[in-house]
Amino acid sequence: MRDQVAADVAALAALGINRVAAVVGGSMGGARAVEWIVGQADRVRAGLLLAVGARATADQIGTQTTQIAAIKADPNWQGGDYHDTGRRPDAGLTIARRFAHLTYRGELELDTRFANDNQGDEDPATGGRYAVQSYLEHQGDKLLARFDAGSYVILTEALNSHDVGRGRGGVGKALRGCRVPVVVGGITSDRLYPLRLQEELAESLPGCTELHVVDSACGHDGFLVESEAVGELIRKTLELADKEGAC
Repeated sequence: MRDQVAADVAALAALGINRVAAVVGGSMGGARAVEWIVGQADRVRAGLLLAVGARATADQIGTQTTQIAAIKADPNWQGGDYHDTGRRPDAGLTIARRFAHLTYRGELELDTRFANDNQGDEDPATGGRYAVQSYLEHQGDKLLARFDAGSYVILTEALNSHDVGRGRGGVGKALRGCRVPVVVGGITSDRLYPLRLQEELAESLPGCTELHVVDSACGHDGFLVESEAVGELIRKTLELADKEGAC
């Protein structure tokens, strides 16, 4: 995440931009926003940290390294050097996506939608599928059309390494030393980045006045689905940026 922010800064510098009004991000984008406000505080006036934490948790790392393992266990991975071979680790990538998607959606939402129902006329007792199984397979197949397995591995490893306190005396010290005004938001049913992680951000960042909680059954994906609520948080963030710009 820190390398990605350094790339952001370099790209902006090439465009002649040395300060931004606000950084806004959820999930991985939120991790970048955390790095921005702590590591580049003099370059940003405000920030929105949404559905994210100050560092990767053991639960996230455990789930995400398992996704990476699924990809690398595919014989078509070929040590990562599979491009131009005519073979891609598609099976591993679809399994990884199925693991990931379970962490993106809410537990109650999935049970309400699918329960333990069969997929159509299929019978799991005779080799058929469950409805939720079919749904996850569909999500995995969709990813193949728009994503590369190697990119998936690298981005997942980057998110596993997220720790705003690394080299800064720990998470608490890094957050308490940040004076950038911020809006912090979390999703009630988020099990990838549970609310306790946003509570830590809100309590530790001097520039945060309160935690904004978005009530949603959609789990982590609520930061994408609940557009009206998230839009309001973006407006609050831009208001902070305007206020700082006028000071």
